[in-house]
Amino acid sequence: MNSESQLKRKRGFLSKFAPGQIILLSIFIIILIGAIILALPISQKEPISLLNIYFVATSVTCVTSLSPVPLTQFSDFGQLIILIMMQIGGLGLITLTLFTMYLLMDLGLRTQLIAGKLLEMESWPKVRELLFFIIGLTFTCEAIGAFFIFPTIANKFTLGRAIFLSIFHSVSSFCNAGFCLFPDGIPAFNENIPFLLITSLLMFMGSLGFITWHEISKFLREFRTKKHFSWSLHTRLIATTTIALLIFSTCFFWMLERDNSLITLSPFKQFLNSLFNAIANRNTGFLSVDIIGLHTATLFMIMIMAFIGAAPGSTGSGIKIATFAILIATLRATILDKKHITIKGRTIADDQIYKALSIIGLSLIWITIMTFLLLITESTFNFLDVVFEVFSAFATLGLSTGVTPFLSTTGKMLIMLTMIAGRVGSLTIILALKQRSGTQFEFEYPEERIAIN
Repeated sequence: MNSESQLKRKRGFLSKFAPGQIILLSIFIIILIGAIILALPISQKEPISLLNIYFVATSVTCVTSLSPVPLTQFSDFGQLIILIMMQIGGLGLITLTLFTMYLLMDLGLRTQLIAGKLLEMESWPKVRELLFFIIGLTFTCEAIGAFFIFPTIANKFTLGRAIFLSIFHSVSSFCNAGFCLFPDGIPAFNENIPFLLITSLLMFMGSLGFITWHEISKFLREFRTKKHFSWSLHTRLIATTTIALLIFSTCFFWMLERDNSLITLSPFKQFLNSLFNAIANRNTGFLSVDIIGLHTATLFMIMIMAFIGAAPGSTGSGIKIATFAILIATLRATILDKKHITIKGRTIADDQIYKALSIIGLSLIWITIMTFLLLITESTFNFLDVVFEVFSAFATLGLSTGVTPFLSTTGKMLIMLTMIAGRVGSLTIILALKQRSGTQFEFEYPEERIAIN
């Protein structure tokens, strides 16, 4: 009876929060715990200010990789804590929260419904199956990635350090975090073909989305039994849009940088580096060339790709590929004067269209406001550097033109808020701040048209 009453109290406590509030609460708790541990003397090689520690903790949890201090200022223990926080941030706070709740609690019906809504699954058994799949796929991919990365760096470090760096880089790649502990950074490996291929594959797998990989695994199981398999619209949309964006960004990066940052490489290595950067620039933040030497047009393309981001339910951020695809479908329907928004022979529900357009609108509003505020607080930087920093923080990309270490206290706090907003989504923040109420009645008012164009 005592245990049953405790479970009821836990459920009663959780029922006070909306899903968006649970997500925000989780991320702030992880940041706080991580910052406290990183502030300990055992975590640092040299003293780091409390503000910079909170900045790093926020960046790691949001898998952004922006940092005002080099990670080499943290001790081996501190770097291990960063690795753990990066893994939590990459898996998704709500995923780990639900997984822990499943293991430790007998979930009530309402909590199961919330879980299904958060992951857009039809029922709790499907959510439970997906959660176990996410954990299994993540650790399997990261372990295999670390195994193959190790030989590419083994001759540069001691055995123990090489093993740790292999694991760290594999997790950072799959989680689209973009943190790097190599002394000379990723550019030192721009001619290391195995390293570039393995890292590219890890980044691609992490950005494709767990829901997509779950469906691919079901297809492989049914393919062996020669059963007919019907792909969902979600997976078909993610696959085609991802490939299209990848081809576009690879070609444009090569065309813009072949006579610039890629000029010293062979044609094949130019292509491989362009592919690597095309994958990384949508979320991870790795760059196989020096960002300072990139053309302005290349930086602008990186901002666009980062804003679009990765697939829903992935380790990446941005507005997400599905949202971008709905925007394109809406524009097409408007131009062709269609009444319904359709994608691949399926009509998109009105509520999803409203949500997609709201996400895009709120994201652009957030970026605009933060850029304006930073232009006031960081008046010594030029416009492009500030805009790029804000886009990078919101899309959790983590690339910087060198602005991050020199931000003012206010500037760092604004970037921290932007990283959180980008990771959880601006729409989620709005819904989390909205007071929960009882049943609401929505009145239908007379329709009237207004002049738009």
